[in-house]
Amino acid sequence: MKKILSLLLIVFLSLSLIACGKKAKAEFKGTIIEINDTSAIVQVDEGEEITSSGELVSVSLSVNKDVEFKVGDRVRVGYDGEVQEKHPLGIKTIYVELLENQ
Repeated sequence: MKKILSLLLIVFLSLSLIACGKKAKAEFKGTIIEINDTSAIVQVDEGEEITSSGELVSVSLSVNKDVEFKVGDRVRVGYDGEVQEKHPLGIKTIYVELLENQ
């Protein structure tokens, strides 16, 4: 029994460390203007740092399967800090959160 508890504790701690490694280095807010399967095109809010590269960003919605996103939703997107200079901009999405519509 002690071996099983020890093993479960090790697995839990390992998973916790892995989850901690997925922190976003940058984020922005914007509005979903298009959805294609598990990705969306987000129009970035004025004044966000990423707009120096462009205003449209392709975001993976598969990182948050608990929410059913739709066109017009306001979102906060966390990413690894790197931006692929293409149209729309490409990022590695860490999280997508639905914001309260204002």
